[in-house]
Amino acid sequence: MPHNNLPHPDMITKSEETRQILTPDLYAYMISLIPTPERYAELHKRFEDSVTGFFKGDPAMVKECEDARDELNKAWSVVHGVSKAVSPIDPTVQQKFGAAKHKASTNSPALTAAKDLKVQYDKNGRPHCSVSKLPGARGYDLWFCEEEPGIESNWNFFEWSSNCQGISLAGLNRTKTNYLKIRGKRGNTLGPWSNMVVLPPV
Repeated sequence: MPHNNLPHPDMITKSEETRQILTPDLYAYMISLIPTPERYAELHKRFEDSVTGFFKGDPAMVKECEDARDELNKAWSVVHGVSKAVSPIDPTVQQKFGAAKHKASTNSPALTAAKDLKVQYDKNGRPHCSVSKLPGARGYDLWFCEEEPGIESNWNFFEWSSNCQGISLAGLNRTKTNYLKIRGKRGNTLGPWSNMVVLPPV
């Protein structure tokens, strides 16, 4: 998804822009542009009926066929575009229209769990974390927890990084104990979690 890698504050800004633009009137208008099954059937029949005249070379029917094809193309594009747009929520919708199920590339290694996540400090005492490069990963999701780490709902996304070394931990509340874990990421594919490390309070 396009905004998966945005920091939380940037995601809030982007979402707020969309919230203000997406008024009830605009939403209703957008929905009205999607062909209903009845409208799509009409456009299909119009084009189908005009094809015979097109092949006979009748000038009027040639023009009618071209116009009907253009309208059908637009409707087809909208329907398939919507099926693709909703695929992050329900990929089976797009598959009903003949889209192939996504298959992982056989050339991409399976993402594995990092086992050497560690916290380090620069010469000014500022913390950062590092992990060994994971084969096949295009980036790394770093998550943190300030409460009981055994409760999954206590964990929150902190940072996405294209680098596995020197990931800054600036922004964490250093008055609390912070638990950290990381995983590799390739597109929408997520690897297993790494070992957990602790950043003590100061």
